[in-house]
Amino acid sequence: MSNENIKKFVNSLEQGDNKQAGVDIKNALADKVSTALDNTKVDVARSMFTGQVGVDAPEANPFTGNDIQAETGVTSDENA
Repeated sequence: MSNENIKKFVNSLEQGDNKQAGVDIKNALADKVSTALDNTKVDVARSMFTGQVGVDAPEANPFTGNDIQAETGVTSDENA
């Protein structure tokens, strides 16, 4: 969605509509910040249950705190 807002921003600039370009760039930045916050929320939630921090932290079962992959033997690639 952010790419759409960036395209709208560029189109507005090309048309000379600076007011709309301002709205479009704000929307693009808001999307980018929202995505970053969502990704951070996932990392924090994983680290709460597993004690591991970052993207490499395994997905944890919220009821047991154990690594879901270790419990089920199924990798996340097999779920897709």
